[in-house]
Amino acid sequence: MKYSKQETDQFVEANVLNFQLNGTGWHQLIRDMLYEFCLAGWNLNNKVGGKEKFGGLRCYSLSEDDNLNNEIKKIITKYEALSVKTCEICGSAGKLRVVNGWDVTLCINHYIEDIDVIYIKDDTVFLNDHSLFKLSEIKKVEMSNSFEGMRVCLSGDEKHISLNAGNPNYYLLLRSIPLHLFSEEYRHKIRLIFENLKDCEICGYKALWEEHCLRCNDEPWRDSLLDDYEDKTEYVKQSQMLLRMDQDSYEEVANFCDRSFEKTENYRILFNDDEFEEFEKDW
Repeated sequence: MKYSKQETDQFVEANVLNFQLNGTGWHQLIRDMLYEFCLAGWNLNNKVGGKEKFGGLRCYSLSEDDNLNNEIKKIITKYEALSVKTCEICGSAGKLRVVNGWDVTLCINHYIEDIDVIYIKDDTVFLNDHSLFKLSEIKKVEMSNSFEGMRVCLSGDEKHISLNAGNPNYYLLLRSIPLHLFSEEYRHKIRLIFENLKDCEICGYKALWEEHCLRCNDEPWRDSLLDDYEDKTEYVKQSQMLLRMDQDSYEEVANFCDRSFEKTENYRILFNDDEFEEFEKDW
């Protein structure tokens, strides 16, 4: 049955708000889905609704007509797949992520809002938009053995703030704090780190220190890896492809806002798009 544009538009707008969502980013997807319902022959007197679940769009409305249901299921499947590539807040390109234990589909801009990012402006250190302290207020800095955590002790009220390598720009902050604020042992180690960083062939940044990269956390090539890889080229190539897959969004966040390390000039990607597509299928 064909419907007029007015009938279709009224049906669509009446049912968009029947979906329980976290934002308005999927509204256009739902409108497009509902228009396809109409084209398939959906009875406009029947309501359509659904919700967000596990970070994706869900629609539970079906018809009493089995033949129509086959088409409706195909349409729903199509838009469920599109939803996990669309930010549920703003509708721009997104990715399925985990925030505070919940599956959500967000663009990088809205994902960053849920991550504690260190920023430094002039003398002031911020965590997102919140001012933490001024570099001139630091009394001393205590470090963990692995360098992946610091306790910043402030003068005056004996206040302290803990930060770690999970905060983007952590190593930029570590580099920015005057060395005399660390213990003598760590002054020497910090100086050694930043004076001797090497190029990482996996992520393409000057961030390699001893046994791992401070940026991508991958290990440099060593002969003992021959037990698992044919040669160095195969190891670097596979590690680069895993980095591109970026299942935990770590690399995406680093590219977007972390300025701790410099890019290397001679970085080479060892795989092409076809090889990556095959690798991703097999992973």
